[in-house]
Amino acid sequence: MDNAALRQSWSQFSAAGPEAAKYFYATLFVVSPEARSMFPTNMQYQEDKLLAALGHIITSLDDPEALTAFAQRLGADHRRFHGHDQRGNPVVLGERHYIWVGQALLATLERFLGPYFTPALRAQWAAAYELVAKMMLDGAAEAERSSPPHWEAEVVTAERRRADIMVFTVRPNYLCNYRPGQSLPVQVPQLRTWRYLSPANAPRADGTIEFHVRAAGRFSTYLVRRLRAGERLLLGHPTGSALSSYDRSPHLPLLLIAGGTGLAPLRAVVEAVQQGAGRRTTLVVGGRTPDDLYDEAALSRLAAMPPAAGWQHTGTGWLRYVPTVETGWGWQGAIGRAGDTAVRLGPWADTEILVCGSPEMTRETVAMLVRAGVAPEQILTESYDHSLYPPLAEAGAVGPRDFSGTGAR
Repeated sequence: MDNAALRQSWSQFSAAGPEAAKYFYATLFVVSPEARSMFPTNMQYQEDKLLAALGHIITSLDDPEALTAFAQRLGADHRRFHGHDQRGNPVVLGERHYIWVGQALLATLERFLGPYFTPALRAQWAAAYELVAKMMLDGAAEAERSSPPHWEAEVVTAERRRADIMVFTVRPNYLCNYRPGQSLPVQVPQLRTWRYLSPANAPRADGTIEFHVRAAGRFSTYLVRRLRAGERLLLGHPTGSALSSYDRSPHLPLLLIAGGTGLAPLRAVVEAVQQGAGRRTTLVVGGRTPDDLYDEAALSRLAAMPPAAGWQHTGTGWLRYVPTVETGWGWQGAIGRAGDTAVRLGPWADTEILVCGSPEMTRETVAMLVRAGVAPEQILTESYDHSLYPPLAEAGAVGPRDFSGTGAR
């Protein structure tokens, strides 16, 4: 393949931005009407993801190993997409859909490149797409040998902790393995939308998974206002390599800083530490008012529990739990933002630090820590922003870190 020609034409094509993505999907849905039901009603973020994925593939052409790994992961993840044909029969993503996607891509390139899209360039793009499609199909076939496309999960409990926060537990139809700190794509079938949510518990013997969600967009608002026990959700495969690396230096203390429902993956980490031999851990949970500390009872119980394998350090507990608020009448605890409180509790030399909250909270907290002398390589944070495909966020991060924040919308 002529990688230089592909990159040059991609540069021209990508200048069209969202208009090109809209044209691509419109063409795809004409060629394959059944594909429309595999996508959400609002296609804005899907269009962004398409352009980002294509751009990453083009920039990886000179690195076959990275390209293969990304394309195979993409193919494995795409197994969860499903829909219905025009007669209402269920349809799963298959090889024919890859053929139709290729046709739509070539038609879109021809539309936006015009006379520059010569027969020779068309042949280059066709060959490149065929190569990537084969990698994706290989990735899907490999994943099929060891895992399902997705899990069906029944909602066991649904508890509204505040007007805008729901804590709910699901039971997958069979075991869904994940590491504390990771996230799972979750779908409400009625919305045909996947969003990333982080389990708030370490893996349990009964396989149940707890999620925390705050109403901030259509998906999360649906969960907060309408989710009930007995409903069924779909779960995709776990993702995320930063927060789940909390045990990369198990001999070092841990500092966990959470804001809002960013608490969820950090509580899962704390549970995992408690289930082991223990590890000196400080958990700072911040909110504007005491009402924001929606999981106070569960965290207080967790702080009172000894590690399962025993705690060898006498005189001190393994977990220091520090709730902190910016303002609160009669509040007897720490005052200030979570990052401010964490800095005051320092110094944090030779400490692994995990930060999880809104994008703004995450950026501010990381900046505070760095100004206080914390080395950036000590800090782990991750993004599950619904507008990003997680492997792309991981690929774009320096090392295992992504300071852009977390949250479902």
